[in-house]
Amino acid sequence: MPSADTFNVPPIAGFVKKYLMHSVVSVDPFSRNKRWATHTNDLNPDTSAQHHMDAEDFLLKLKCEGVFPDLVIFDPPYSIGQIVTTYASFGIDRDAKGTHNGALYSRTRDAIRQIIHEGSIVLSFGWNSCGMGVGWEIIELLLVAHGGAHNDTICMAERKLPPEPDMFSTL
Repeated sequence: MPSADTFNVPPIAGFVKKYLMHSVVSVDPFSRNKRWATHTNDLNPDTSAQHHMDAEDFLLKLKCEGVFPDLVIFDPPYSIGQIVTTYASFGIDRDAKGTHNGALYSRTRDAIRQIIHEGSIVLSFGWNSCGMGVGWEIIELLLVAHGGAHNDTICMAERKLPPEPDMFSTL
């Protein structure tokens, strides 16, 4: 069955732990009560996360502190409904600026790109397989079917590729 705590689902927990075993510095900007990553954050101050900030602000704070992880766990709320349900008590509603999942995902992914380096891995979870985009290679996909009318959870591991050489630069 699905769970609001994604990593309580056994196959998903195994997927995450496999990558954490090889990580030195990891970041989870939507960690809720999981303290598996080196640096954890969740907007909800009632969670056990180390920090309680907007995910984008948290990631940019890490950048300013010189934290450059080899693993980032990207497990935001999967829909506008989940965003509202999860964070309504913090003044976030359907009309709050930047809460629509497309905007939230874009801002957070942009901040992730600023703290990772070539070879870093991002684990993405959700109901789509958009991932990090150009410049990344998919190294593993896991589709977790929850049965009935529940949406599947798509789990994706991607590695940051080296920059493409500029064919038109002068030597």
